[in-house]
Amino acid sequence: MLRLIGGLLLLVLIIGGGAMALGLLRVEQTQDAKLPEIAVQPGKLPEYKAGVAKVEVGTRQETVEVPTVDVKKPN
Repeated sequence: MLRLIGGLLLLVLIIGGGAMALGLLRVEQTQDAKLPEIAVQPGKLPEYKAGVAKVEVGTRQETVEVPTVDVKKPN
C-alpha cells in the first residue's frame, strides 16, 4: 500500500515537472508573503518592601587584658 502511494506521488511529480518544462503548466506568484505582526508591550517588575534593622558602624577605645604565655624547653 505504501509503495503504491509513493509510486503515484513520484508519477505526479514527474508529470508536473515535465509539464512545467514544456510550458504546459505555468506557476506565477501573485502576492508576496508577509509575516504576522506581533505587538510587544513592556512588562512590569514586582515591587517589594522590606523592613531592615539600622546598623551603625564606628570605633571606640577598649582595654583588654591579654594573658601572658611562658614556654619552657624540656631539659
